Amino acid sequence: MDDRPTNWCSVCKTTIADAELDYVTSETELCYFKFNIQGGGEILIATTRPELICSCGLVIYHPEDERYTRLEGKHAVIPIYDRLVSIKANSYAKPDFGTGAAMICSFGDYTDVRLYRELSIKPVISITDEGRMNKEAGIYEGLTVEEARARIKVDLEKAGIMVKREKIQHKMPVCWRSKTPVEFISMTEYYLDQLPFIDELRNLVDKIKFHPPESKQLLLDWINSVNVDWPISRRRYYGTEIPIWYCNKCGKPFIPSPGKYYQPWRETPPFGKCKCGCSEFRGENRTFDTWMDSSISQLYITGYKRDEELFRKAFPCSLRPQGTDIVRTWLYYSILRTYQLLSSLTFRHVRLSGMGLDEAGEAMHKSKGNVIWPEPILENYGADAFRLWGASEAKLGSNYRYSRERLEGTFRFITKLWNIARFISSFPQPDGELELTPTDEMIISELNRTIME
Repeated sequence: MDDRPTNWCSVCKTTIADAELDYVTSETELCYFKFNIQGGGEILIATTRPELICSCGLVIYHPEDERYTRLEGKHAVIPIYDRLVSIKANSYAKPDFGTGAAMICSFGDYTDVRLYRELSIKPVISITDEGRMNKEAGIYEGLTVEEARARIKVDLEKAGIMVKREKIQHKMPVCWRSKTPVEFISMTEYYLDQLPFIDELRNLVDKIKFHPPESKQLLLDWINSVNVDWPISRRRYYGTEIPIWYCNKCGKPFIPSPGKYYQPWRETPPFGKCKCGCSEFRGENRTFDTWMDSSISQLYITGYKRDEELFRKAFPCSLRPQGTDIVRTWLYYSILRTYQLLSSLTFRHVRLSGMGLDEAGEAMHKSKGNVIWPEPILENYGADAFRLWGASEAKLGSNYRYSRERLEGTFRFITKLWNIARFISSFPQPDGELELTPTDEMIISELNRTIME
């Protein structure tokens, strides 16, 4: 368990892992405003998150950016809040973005999170788990992040601090469920180590046969992008409960013996007293990330810790068939956890199928209203035409689009086959032995060759 900045969805009201993030590009404003420099002068800062000025802990510029080298070691005055922060050279700064000078806040993006950790800067947390500004934001306390952003822009302009605002296309992380922009909030959660295993996982991937072969790169790309440990606790009402109780007096955690499934938030703990003498306990009310269960499904089906004879014969699991959309979750976490438990290969083969998309090439979701329901299709065209269309369109490892026009084409084609079958069935079945003609033999030979292929 650790208190770290982590991805927080204010709609789902829980932390989420990097694997649960999607990225969307949308139009936003890049704001340019002035920081006064202690002792005289100004430095122009550009940011898309002006509402985080209150949590600014550092101003940086790139070491090779000669425009700012004279400012090394000086201090900037945070607008509105009149607090001093250091100005330092750091390679995380991007000379070609905005003015090249950036404010580092707690926490606006991954760069902020990394720098605060690397430089041991004490964070100023200004956003609550409800997605609202807290007392650190001063006059903006209680406003949503969006409301505070709009208000502070107006205030900076009135004070003559805002120099300009320009529209840009900005890529931001969103929760894959709610599509809400995530905030980076420091929360106490349970984490599973993954960074120490990255090199070993790359080696394991080379021992798995992928179908199609090029799909292996999807997994390697994800492994190479992992830079934080996996937060495995969730603040949700549903999911597998975390089986931990805490002493009410000293806070010591207690874990029950394996075997029984527990709901600590509602059940009496299976032990009597803590070493400190206290006999009262508080049950954990968080749940596990759903992939904590799914990631050991291959161990369950091969009999791990249930049927040792089966496990000896069946492990490693021969095949993992799954979609490309959950490579970063189900496939990656399965390989990670099996290696952590057994230091072993997880699967011999991985077969990745693409996603069925709508006619516009969009993933189908009920929330989008673009789901293609099978019942009307089966009523109009029949199951055989639908199967033939699917077999014709789908290519291993690639997405495919639904097409009513092409489905109608397979329906017309299969209707011809039915008509041929009915035509052939109209002839009487001959009795007795037959003498084959050369044409008969040729047709049977072609049939056998087709069957063999």
